[in-house]
Amino acid sequence: MSSAALQIFAFLTMLIDHVGYVFFPGVPALRAVGRLSFPVFAFLLSEGFAHTRDLKKYAARLLVFAAIAEVPYQLMINHRLVGFRLSNILFSLLLCLGALWCVKRGGPWMLGAAGLAVLAQAGGFSYGAYAVLLAVSFYLTRGKRPLGMLCLAVWTLGYCAYHHSLFQIWAVFAAVPLLLYNGEKGRRLPRYTLYILYPAHLAVLAGLYFLQKGVL
Repeated sequence: MSSAALQIFAFLTMLIDHVGYVFFPGVPALRAVGRLSFPVFAFLLSEGFAHTRDLKKYAARLLVFAAIAEVPYQLMINHRLVGFRLSNILFSLLLCLGALWCVKRGGPWMLGAAGLAVLAQAGGFSYGAYAVLLAVSFYLTRGKRPLGMLCLAVWTLGYCAYHHSLFQIWAVFAAVPLLLYNGEKGRRLPRYTLYILYPAHLAVLAGLYFLQKGVL
């Protein structure tokens, strides 16, 4: 699979998850499919970090679209606004990007990566420290993908143990598409398409929810 195919896979599994969350809460299979999404996004972030020519622009894109997505994310998840928070997944990926920058610099900067993992957990970011640990592990095991998949299994089991729930265990199956990754870009969607689709699909699902409830 190319990185373009992985992007589409991650987005579609996320979409299935969100549709299940909003409209079919009694169908856990839809939410289970969604567990495959974040590990793929974390893997793609580590690949993007390794190849980007302009880290500042990369971070700026994540920040801008994270800010745009926060209101529709809250409306979809909570069905109301609860103040501005940093709860959608793009904010977590932004912390992951910062952790990768620290890891690349090495030495005492590794403490910065650890600090960002702590911040992700303590600050209530989506997936918490698990997000940062996945991204860093994928980056450090580039070229040793089976080892990266072992890290995926270990961190996922740790996440499940911490939350006293096996709900996230389905994430280990993300190893299948990741092991099929061929290192090629593939035929990508037009630039910013997925960035735009992220807040757009949140807004559409939130709007459909409120229409269904007769609020709009």
